[in-house]
Amino acid sequence: MGDLRHSPVLNGVFPDGPDLVLLHPAVSARHWRRREILAALRPETVLKGLAGVSVVGFALLAGNGFAGKFILTAVALIVVLAGWRARCAVREYRGLRDDVPRTRLRRGEGWRSRDFADLGPDVARMVRELLAGVDELHRTPARAWIEPALPGEAHRVVWEALCCLDRGRDAHALAEELATDPDAGEDLVAAARQAVTTIDHDLDEVARHLRGCLVLTRAWETKLRRTDLTHRADRVLAALPGRTELRGLTSAAEMLPRNVFAHVTAARDLTQAGEFPWERPPSQWPRLTLLPPHRATPPGPGDPAGEEQP
Repeated sequence: MGDLRHSPVLNGVFPDGPDLVLLHPAVSARHWRRREILAALRPETVLKGLAGVSVVGFALLAGNGFAGKFILTAVALIVVLAGWRARCAVREYRGLRDDVPRTRLRRGEGWRSRDFADLGPDVARMVRELLAGVDELHRTPARAWIEPALPGEAHRVVWEALCCLDRGRDAHALAEELATDPDAGEDLVAAARQAVTTIDHDLDEVARHLRGCLVLTRAWETKLRRTDLTHRADRVLAALPGRTELRGLTSAAEMLPRNVFAHVTAARDLTQAGEFPWERPPSQWPRLTLLPPHRATPPGPGDPAGEEQP
């Protein structure tokens, strides 16, 4: 269902489907974990455990003979099977995901977002917004920079706001009933509408202030991300090679073709292998042959066809 160490808003799985749950501020992570364990235990598992303890006691009284050893072996087997069955029951109870137990909420232990679906789409949307806001305020990276008690205070305020909304159910129902009752006076209809409007307005104010908290934390999250990106960029750019180092590499690379040219032409002279294609007149050059890097311009008609030193 979730981890109360991070947020009091949990993703629950209920008979009518998944839903958000806001737990009571007094419900601790330890209490909720105990609820999960107790809910996973089944009567047959407890009875098997009691039966095993009883048989062990009888075996101890029976002595150390064959009967005692047989009973102890049988008890050990029963205990192992009971433990395995209990583990399977816990897995079945939790459902497909390990963090989503199918625990039924006790009255007053938590509010589901669907608990207020009957009050209209606007109220249902506001409730979902309140629950999502509390969850985000507990999980935001900016939590380390704000007052530690602030998320808990927001949790308490939203919980009490939902309690007030629940207490106003009768006012909503009465306003709808009076609006369709021809015998109701206009003063009663106006009073009921005013009461409902006041409740909705005040709860909208709670949602607006919570939204303001989220705007501030999101802005600070943006600053934190930008600061982190700036530090990362500084580290990466500082590790890049400098301009002097790159110029040294360029100069060293520039000498390579000249060195090769000198050795190749010297070897050509020693072996009398003849001239290279680029040493011939341009009209005799092979097609699609590029100039060597040491020749800036092709030789003119009057240039000698001999060697050209770099």
